[in-house]
Amino acid sequence: IGLQTADKFGVALPADWHPGDDVIVPTAGSCGVAKERMEGKEGEMTCYDWFFCTKKLPKEEIEKKIYKK
Repeated sequence: IGLQTADKFGVALPADWHPGDDVIVPTAGSCGVAKERMEGKEGEMTCYDWFFCTKKLPKEEIEKKIYKK
């Protein structure tokens, strides 16, 4: 389910990741976006540095997108 989540949501996953855990957001594409992320303007992200941000990805949202029929 980890590879499917990374593919469907365009995120990276830390080691020992389980559905419902935080996911790693791709690096910002520009200095402006990186600055907005660091200032908290990008929404529900937690940024530890300009290049490393995570966000919540609920287990229900993952299951809905991966297992949709």
